[in-house]
Amino acid sequence: MRQLAISNKKLRGIPRRLRSLKRWSESYASKFPEISSEDYSYGYWNVKIPVHFSLVQGKQTSRDIQSYCAQKLINAAYEIHQAKPVNKNDIRVTCSIVLPDMFSSELCLFTSEEYFDMHTSPGVNVFGQLSLLHDRSLIREWGLELPKGFSELGIVRVCENDEGELYHSEHWYIGEVSKK
Repeated sequence: MRQLAISNKKLRGIPRRLRSLKRWSESYASKFPEISSEDYSYGYWNVKIPVHFSLVQGKQTSRDIQSYCAQKLINAAYEIHQAKPVNKNDIRVTCSIVLPDMFSSELCLFTSEEYFDMHTSPGVNVFGQLSLLHDRSLIREWGLELPKGFSELGIVRVCENDEGELYHSEHWYIGEVSKK
C-alpha cells in the first residue's frame, strides 16, 4: 500500500514491508494488465510503487533498500513482459525509477510510441528539458539484475517546480526501451 509520511517517526516493520513488495512484484506472474480504451487514448497505463514514502525516500532509507525496491519494480515489469500477448506487441513494458523522488517510481506500459518518445527523447516538451544520461548506468551503480530482453535508458529532466525553481530529476526507464 502506498503511504505518505506525515511525521518523522522511525519507519517500523521494514522487513515486512519488503516482503509485501516482493509479493506484489510476484503477483504479476503470468498476468498482463487489463488496458482500457482510456489508457490507449492517454498513451499509457501505470501503477506506482506500493510502498510507504519513507521506505524509498528521505533519511530513513538506504541504498540497499532502494535497490531492493528498484529490483522488485524491474521484476514486476519482466513478469508483465513475459505474459504479454502476441497481439499486444505495440505496447512497451517498462518501469520508471525516479531519483531523488523514488516514491514517484512506477510500472508503466506505453500504448503510444509518441507518448513514449515524449518521455525519452532529448529536447524540450511538457516534461521540461530532457537529456540522455550516456555515461551512467543505474543497473551497474546499484548492482541490479537486468532481465534478458530488457535494457535501460536514463533521462535527466530539468523543469520548474511549484515555486518556480529549477528542479533536476533522473528517470531510469528499464524494460522495452530500445528504439523500434
